Amino acid sequence: MKNLKNHYKKLKDINFKSIFELRVKYDPDNILYLYGDEGKEIKKSVSDFYYDVLKLGTYLSKIYNNKKIALIGENSYNWIISYFASIFSDNIIVPLDKDLPFSDLSDLLKRGECELLIYSKSYEDIANKLNNELKINILSMDEIDNILLYDYKEYYEYKRGIDDLCAIIFTSGTTGLPKAVMLSERNICYDSYYASLSLWLKGNSVLTLPLHHTFALSVNIIGAYICGCPVYISKGIRYFTKELKYYNARSLALVPLYLETIYKNIWLTAKKNNSLDKLTNAIKLSDRLRKIGIDLRKIFFKKITSNIGKNLENIICGGAFLDQKYIDFFDSIGIKVFNGYGITECSPIVSVNRYKKRIKNSVGMPISCLDVKIIDGEICVKGDSVMLGYYKDEKSTSDAIKNDYFHTGDIGYKDKNGFIFVTGRIKNLIILSNGKNISAEELEKKIYEIDGVEEVVVKGENDIIVAEVYIDGNKKIDKEIDLLNHQMPPYKRISKIIYRDFEFEKTTTRKIKR
Repeated sequence: MKNLKNHYKKLKDINFKSIFELRVKYDPDNILYLYGDEGKEIKKSVSDFYYDVLKLGTYLSKIYNNKKIALIGENSYNWIISYFASIFSDNIIVPLDKDLPFSDLSDLLKRGECELLIYSKSYEDIANKLNNELKINILSMDEIDNILLYDYKEYYEYKRGIDDLCAIIFTSGTTGLPKAVMLSERNICYDSYYASLSLWLKGNSVLTLPLHHTFALSVNIIGAYICGCPVYISKGIRYFTKELKYYNARSLALVPLYLETIYKNIWLTAKKNNSLDKLTNAIKLSDRLRKIGIDLRKIFFKKITSNIGKNLENIICGGAFLDQKYIDFFDSIGIKVFNGYGITECSPIVSVNRYKKRIKNSVGMPISCLDVKIIDGEICVKGDSVMLGYYKDEKSTSDAIKNDYFHTGDIGYKDKNGFIFVTGRIKNLIILSNGKNISAEELEKKIYEIDGVEEVVVKGENDIIVAEVYIDGNKKIDKEIDLLNHQMPPYKRISKIIYRDFEFEKTTTRKIKR
């Protein structure tokens, strides 16, 4: 709908109900979600979705009120309506990472004090086991289809205040026990609303990121709803490439791992077809022509882009560090990558590059409901999307939020135009006895550029800098590290290399556990 953005710009009260009802009013019949097999998709319109949320919310309200409702399962339409129906029934939603081991799921349910678990059929055995162990009530998503058949004459009007707790999100826990982040309706809605106005999504999209992460929910669900983008719910990572082509995805939200995989596959295909030089030269020529106003990317790279979706134009990327080389490459073949920065405690989007404002190596400018300051080198955030705190953890909350600013734990800086640059994590700083502070991420970035390096962790050990690397094969990089050392000041030089025969342990989001 052409005027949708103008309607949303005029929205006065920003909350779930106003966001949903505005589109129901002006754009009720357009397709919002598609899912299922190609050619046999189930299609849900904007109004279908809204009234399904209200129906399920009304049902839940008759049994639960101000209770914690956990949610586990693969991405699905019923997962999405369960999320919002839990909130619309004056309950608190607790999305769970479906890939966690049973013991971790049990622990999170206990820590979150959940009374109901909504689960997909794939997790029926786990749900029954949790039911037996914790005596928690369970509801299958298959049963939701029957609940939605009931014709409610009136819908439950939820009474929760916009600043009351409505969601508990567990962080991925790369360095310790996951924290239980408390978010309000204001937190979630303001973040998605202002992020959408900052970078308006266009065209069809394919949802593949797991929805228990706030990034996927903010961009793929609430953001796509606001921007009027139809979303195909992917059947899984195995089908992703095929789905991109079939559904003519124009805008995507991805984490760096997806981009890196697509990038590697493009170059591997070129190598297999003996066309590495051809691709390299085409990029160089295309980039030179663009500098004088001639854009031939659609012609030069038609074969490549047709394999990842001929209509793909924009990718919003977040969730982890993204090397600028990937952004430059995709830009060279005609796909804009908008790098952003976020953290669960900020619901999660803090900043993003814009269509007309993209700066190399930057994670963009803050969205307009937030104020970002650099305090003693740390990125600190204040504003409407900053969390209420950590659930039943006052000490961690007071340590993280000082003078209304949330201290992210990330090191970075802002340029004169307000663009944010992230350079590392405080927890990963290497502090030597000579008083020098070295960013582990800065050195890791340089080592990743060495051919063959798959994974690396840099750390301090006995007052020296150690690089632990995983390389697929028996290759050694001693000479490359020696060359790198000669390009850096003495205090940043790597003194020891540890070679691994296997990958580092990772979280379910594929982040290395340090």
